[in-house]
Amino acid sequence: MQRGSISLMLEFSGLTLLPAGVLALALVLSGCGGKKDGVAQSAADPHIRRSTQIELEKCDTEGARAFDADSDGRAEVLVQARGGKESCRMADLDSDGRLDRTTFFDDKGQVRRVESDFDRDGRVDEIALFEAGVLKEKHRATTLSGKLDTWEFFVQGKIEHTERDKNGDGVIDQWWEYPSPSCPLIHSDGDGDGRPDPSTTIDYCKVTGYVPPEEVRTAQPNVPRDFQPTDEPREIREISNVSGDEAAQASGAASAGGAPAVSTTPAAGGSSP
Repeated sequence: MQRGSISLMLEFSGLTLLPAGVLALALVLSGCGGKKDGVAQSAADPHIRRSTQIELEKCDTEGARAFDADSDGRAEVLVQARGGKESCRMADLDSDGRLDRTTFFDDKGQVRRVESDFDRDGRVDEIALFEAGVLKEKHRATTLSGKLDTWEFFVQGKIEHTERDKNGDGVIDQWWEYPSPSCPLIHSDGDGDGRPDPSTTIDYCKVTGYVPPEEVRTAQPNVPRDFQPTDEPREIREISNVSGDEAAQASGAASAGGAPAVSTTPAAGGSSP
């Protein structure tokens, strides 16, 4: 499910939360100034405007090295080098005959930009930007409009906050903050004043019942006491009930093969078959 459709579902949930973070977010937005993309115009006009145009870089494939990864006679990877260093690479990730990812590299050979087509419609719907090989931003088109509507920002490679333009007018009207990476708090501008409204805040995991994988992994399993995890190796015993002849054959075969014989002595309190 795309993040855009998730937010639409959450808008009709009717849940109202008042996290402390929304107040700080509103104060930051109202104090911004300037004219550049992604910054509020003034204190009087706190609306944040972003360009929704998907602007791509060109990877010149003339003279590029071509690689056929699955031996189907078609190139799945094109690699272009400049000055002996790889400058960009184009790849067909799903072997459908169309190149759907372009990766650009800086002078040190580190990734600086990745353009991807995830929905296989032949159009780029995500641009990821890197600094020194570390992810800093993702600009995404989550609908079929062919325009950007979501901007994700990362700190040390981890998601820090997201801005969304839900109605496609180029003005940010939804903000996602991440107290934990998989459970965002979603704030919306319900009255159109350019600021997040506390009454619209939604806790994604509480609304959907989603449990992040990291919480599942750290939860203690509810297992019987006899099978609690231990660092010590445990002996595996034969518990099958077999006849005396079968036991003798199994014992002889194991001994002949060099393996230890299977004991047929009944357990304490038991009786022979």
